[in-house]
Amino acid sequence: MADFILSQSDAQIQAILNKIQPMVDTGSTAPLGFGYGVCETAGATAAKTVSMTNTVLTPGGVIAVNFVNAFTASSPTLSVNGSAAKPIKLYGNAMPMGKVHANTILVMNYDGTQFNVISILSQTAAAPTGFVDLALPSGLLWCEHNVGASTPYEHGLYFSWGNVIGHAEGSGYDFSDAVYAETAGAALTGNIPVNNTYDMARHNMGAPCRLPTVGEFQELNSNCDSEWTDEDGVAGRRFTSRINGNSIFFPASGRYLGTSLSSRGSSGFYWSSSYLSATSACGLNFGSSIVDPASLSSRRLGFTARAVQ
Repeated sequence: MADFILSQSDAQIQAILNKIQPMVDTGSTAPLGFGYGVCETAGATAAKTVSMTNTVLTPGGVIAVNFVNAFTASSPTLSVNGSAAKPIKLYGNAMPMGKVHANTILVMNYDGTQFNVISILSQTAAAPTGFVDLALPSGLLWCEHNVGASTPYEHGLYFSWGNVIGHAEGSGYDFSDAVYAETAGAALTGNIPVNNTYDMARHNMGAPCRLPTVGEFQELNSNCDSEWTDEDGVAGRRFTSRINGNSIFFPASGRYLGTSLSSRGSSGFYWSSSYLSATSACGLNFGSSIVDPASLSSRRLGFTARAVQ
């Protein structure tokens, strides 16, 4: 997996690594405030510890730590050479579970009160096939294609909200109020639970796939640049991470009202698992000049879906 930079310029990162790399290679004495060490603390233990030979931890210094085990505990802290434990922060927030895989090197600035992650390097665990790591704060992985599709440029299946049976273009299915009232999804009075009864991503793609929440669509939009584009003859939006440069494409698949497909090629509509009311739910809506990650729509309409894990 490619390395990614969180806040520093390439030149700044290279200057840091020029100081740290000799320590990685030889274990030699570090410049004041700089150091390298290997942390073998269990992943489920939040209080991480590391020893750094000939290292003096000082505010303003930068250290690199190779974490042997993946982070599976919330709000991790780090103690260097027996010093008081200080929190490890990503974007000013506690490091989320699932972001640090086994044998990952965190390059961190120490400001005297916390360790601020500058870069995540040598992340050896690749994203599952068909899923893309956009280096989001939540650690969420996004599928590269729609539910019911096999490539990023296929539109896939269309679903009414809360119903796992998808319908292909031209199937003749009626996305109307009367038909929706007879479906399982119509009985939902809250968010779509992650199960095979209501979650179209889980039902059609299996665990651990699921629908994103509206908050996760907002996270995607907030941490990516999006561009209206035409790829392989398909119009849509490409979301590109501002953090690691990875990207995913959402085709403008349009939506079904009754038996009619509208807005194909001009708009994209993707369901989230987030409930609004007895008749409305939330999802991603975009066009050539707008992106609304929390759009409100009638639950009976036929939208496409995208899985996360």
